Amino acid sequence: MGEMSFFFTILANLWRSFRNARVRLLTRPPAYVWLEVSGALPEFEQRVGFLRRRLSSAPLAPSLEGLRERLDRISADGRPKGVVLRLRDLDASWTALEELRMELARFRERGGRVVAYLTEPDTRSYYLACAADDVFASPVSTVNVTGVSARVNFLRDGLERAGISAEVISVSPYKSAGDTFTRNDFSDEAREQAERLLEARFVTLVDAISAGRNMTVEDVRAKIDLAPFSAREAMDESLLDGVCYEDELAERLGMDGKRASLAEWERARRTLRMLYRTLSRRRVGLVSLSGAIVRGRSRKLPVPLPLLGREQAGSDSVIGALRVAEKDRRISVVLFHVDSPGGDALASDLIWREVERIRAKKPVVVLMGAAAASGGYYVSASASHVIARASTITGSIGVIITRPVAAGLYEKLGVNPVALDRGAHVGLMDASRPPTPEELDVLKSQLGNFYDEFKDRVSKGRGMELEPLERIAGGRVWTGAEALDLGLVDEAGGFRDALRKAAELGEMKDDPGILVKISPPRSGRPAPGDPVEVAREAVETMIQAAGQMSGVWAITPYEISDG
Repeated sequence: MGEMSFFFTILANLWRSFRNARVRLLTRPPAYVWLEVSGALPEFEQRVGFLRRRLSSAPLAPSLEGLRERLDRISADGRPKGVVLRLRDLDASWTALEELRMELARFRERGGRVVAYLTEPDTRSYYLACAADDVFASPVSTVNVTGVSARVNFLRDGLERAGISAEVISVSPYKSAGDTFTRNDFSDEAREQAERLLEARFVTLVDAISAGRNMTVEDVRAKIDLAPFSAREAMDESLLDGVCYEDELAERLGMDGKRASLAEWERARRTLRMLYRTLSRRRVGLVSLSGAIVRGRSRKLPVPLPLLGREQAGSDSVIGALRVAEKDRRISVVLFHVDSPGGDALASDLIWREVERIRAKKPVVVLMGAAAASGGYYVSASASHVIARASTITGSIGVIITRPVAAGLYEKLGVNPVALDRGAHVGLMDASRPPTPEELDVLKSQLGNFYDEFKDRVSKGRGMELEPLERIAGGRVWTGAEALDLGLVDEAGGFRDALRKAAELGEMKDDPGILVKISPPRSGRPAPGDPVEVAREAVETMIQAAGQMSGVWAITPYEISDG
């Protein structure tokens, strides 16, 4: 199989060589290529079948992988002057923006010009735009560079109105994910932590604007406090290089009175040389863990739930993919992409075990996404090498136990539950009544055992003594930059750094290998068909997810967003 793949790669490169020669002789690429930058900017391209891709008229949402490949191809061709980024409806994580900023810096270092065009600039899109050589905006746009915020929806009062409450036991006040159920505001410890993370994010924003727009830090902070600005005001404040409509950009980017040629990617790519495939018999196996960690298979909920969110990384699915990578003889090293705030402690431990076991046979390199905290950090701790983005939310070494109490809801509904028990603790998680003091002691003992195991995993995986580890554990959350200083990760970097390290550990220094995306084995479960089946599947999924919300959780509490 490997020899056949190698043979087809040679044939593909021969065909690309012929095509590239023809393109060089017969076509002329545009001076600038439009690149759409919008939406969530997921790390990797969405897998879409050939038939669906042909039948669908809607373009695929841009991904970091796709943008990286397009920038590489434009740069390698050498004939276009640069790219124009169309920034709109951007809802990407800060780490995704950080990654794309690194790619744009690389493109500029190789001689390409980057122009950003904004239609309705907000904090995120402007942070990204400051990595460009020039920033333009539409004439009637408002530049909403107003700062960043950390927001938590506290649910205690709302749950009480429904007759629901929760007992939450945590390892320390810093492990505050359960506060959303039991409080109406931040605790002092949670507020201190959120303020520190928020300040780090704000400093990153200010430094990026300062460097990109050649302003002092003090000037940038002052302008943020005066925002929002109209487009004309923003240009007067040196936040923009120009104000124009899209169709006027060709004239603005032209020289000597001539309009520059611009083309969308789909048209421009036909005029660009294709990159050659790597002639390698060795592979880097890419396994992704994205979303809250739960038991069972990975899935997306119809609507987000507290703690669980919407996207869920099932332990069965992630373990299945890791085992595929382990058994494939062509794969020399595993690149494990982790983007998760954590989740179910048992599911996290099962995934940790696979990473621990596989790294004895093949190196495992972890690349952290927007968050790899609590359970997300748990599954990463034993890897051969761990890389975080500077703004990754990580750490949060600790666990909580959520014990729902729905006695008030039962009363409101006129339901009178009566249980006949055998065994002192059979009703330990019975939501129809509050726990007894003795049951709370049992839950605290469970919590302590899980926490000790968590710290033991980190201590052995990171080579840290338990005493210094305790000072940075207890649910404390860190940025990727802080985690590097604390020894929780090995490197601050991005995708290319992770791929480089994977090739190094897989002994491919002179051979970068081929990146192969690994999917879990098919479960054999048929896809839902008619609308009734789709609805039934959705309800079943929600019930299964909600049923996992009690128990021991290793999860982080809040999200930092733009203001």
